[in-house]
Amino acid sequence: MTMSAATFADDTTEILNGQVNLDAAINAVVTTETDQADSATTTAIGIANALTVDVITPHDVQSSQAFSGSVATSATTTARITDGVALTTSTAFGNTASVLTDANMDLVSEQSAADGSTVTSNAQLNVGSYSISSVTTATASANAYESIASGGETNLDLRQDSGAAVTADAYVLAPDAGLGYGAAAIGAANGNSVLVEGYIGASQIVDVDQTNRGDVTGRVRMDAGGTAISSQAMASANGNAVRIQNEDGYAHLQGGQTNSGTVTADAEILVGNFDADALTVSSEGVGNSAIISNLGADAFMGLDQNNTGAVNARANFAGDAGGSVMMSATAFGNAATSYICSECPVTSYGNMNQVNDANVSSVVTGQMTTGQNISGTATAIGNSATFRTSNGY
Repeated sequence: MTMSAATFADDTTEILNGQVNLDAAINAVVTTETDQADSATTTAIGIANALTVDVITPHDVQSSQAFSGSVATSATTTARITDGVALTTSTAFGNTASVLTDANMDLVSEQSAADGSTVTSNAQLNVGSYSISSVTTATASANAYESIASGGETNLDLRQDSGAAVTADAYVLAPDAGLGYGAAAIGAANGNSVLVEGYIGASQIVDVDQTNRGDVTGRVRMDAGGTAISSQAMASANGNAVRIQNEDGYAHLQGGQTNSGTVTADAEILVGNFDADALTVSSEGVGNSAIISNLGADAFMGLDQNNTGAVNARANFAGDAGGSVMMSATAFGNAATSYICSECPVTSYGNMNQVNDANVSSVVTGQMTTGQNISGTATAIGNSATFRTSNGY
């Protein structure tokens, strides 16, 4: 089932892209403040190199992106009262490529973030009295590629190399306030990430080579006098991550992932009384992650995954009297999962090799005085490979 890298249909490459940003100092800082507002929106975006391709006819693409230096974004919302939604979003990328195609495409993408570089994203919501609902999100990646294909065949040759330190921090600070009906805080950090989607019978052939040496950290903290009826604190960190989501066309993933950076995911909720509220605290850290989900056609996943970086996941809760709390922390050295439709006449093929030579740690701690329910699950796995048929719905 092993296939060659992207082979161009002709001698013409319609799109050539070369981007170099050395000793970069990219900073995006946004601060908003109000005593009372119906809603509040704060967004900060910082990128060293960005490529966007949107085509409806066959195209061949070659792209090279190189970055060194720093990218830092910060979004802060401060409000005594928000009667509607408070949205605080911070996004930081070293190199990013986004591709949309409705036809056949052969693409070669090379992305590199130099050793010693930094990519930092910080999102913070400060509440004085109450916020009816809120979403606070911090996202950071040294190298990121994403594509969506509607029909046709895409042959993707993707190379990502990072020695950058990547950090995503999301904070909700309301020690003397309440968080209304719903509050979510998300911190997601990736060294290298690939997301490939296909619909309307698209066939996806992906050859990936990801190497991460930098430390990757995703952190979330929610500190409130009273939480929302539904509150979620979710932290994730990946050294290398690739995901293919496809429908009605063949999906093929091959190549390798190597991580030697320390990966840390840390989520925490601190609260006073929280009534009948339902709270979720979750963290997931993975050295190398690969996922295929394909409906209606065969799928192949064949990767060499090698992790030598420590992986840590932590979830913590501390509160007084209240409702229910669910805590989970999951840590993998290497993780690979392939899903296909159980009702379809299709087959899942695989050829996986996984090596983990590092500590993998998962810790859950929780404490409340009284309440309806408290549960905690800690999972730590060196190597995990799963091939599964599942209901398409």
